Amino acid sequence: MKKQNITLHKTQRGAVLVVSLMMLVIMTLIGVTSMRTTTMQEKMAGNSRDLMLAFQAAEIAIKDAESYIENTLVSPAAFDGNTNGLYAENSNPDYYTAATWTTAVTYSDTFSSVATQPKYIIELGGSMGSETEDINVGGYGESSGTSTLTAFRITARGTGGTDNAVILLQSNYARGF
Repeated sequence: MKKQNITLHKTQRGAVLVVSLMMLVIMTLIGVTSMRTTTMQEKMAGNSRDLMLAFQAAEIAIKDAESYIENTLVSPAAFDGNTNGLYAENSNPDYYTAATWTTAVTYSDTFSSVATQPKYIIELGGSMGSETEDINVGGYGESSGTSTLTAFRITARGTGGTDNAVILLQSNYARGF
């Protein structure tokens, strides 16, 4: 018996190579797109964190200013000008200029993770008249006697992890003297 040598001669044209290269290009495009999406989401999460930190810093500055008005301020006579963040009535400071915040009061404690410590300014709003039974200054159900209520507007500036994230908050506060 003779051994038969079978040789198949197919003409190869490289179709598998072309298809595999096309698949590789498509998978690379999908990978690059998913990396871009992930990077964008990471940036958005970081910006959201910065804004939340700035908001919390501004809120804590407002609480600090309210504590100053309630516990430290002896009389509205301290509001004689634009010194130390205490503004006189109808002074209308510009909250969007850096000069306003250089004379502002810095938060009395340390707020971690922010680029710049929170600051606040207090504007004298003027007298609101005498306290009545409808307006309770002392607390729930307590009577603090008759006193003249003075209104204040507190403006706080907080930054996030960078100085690019800035939040300005305002609050109105009244206290009897």
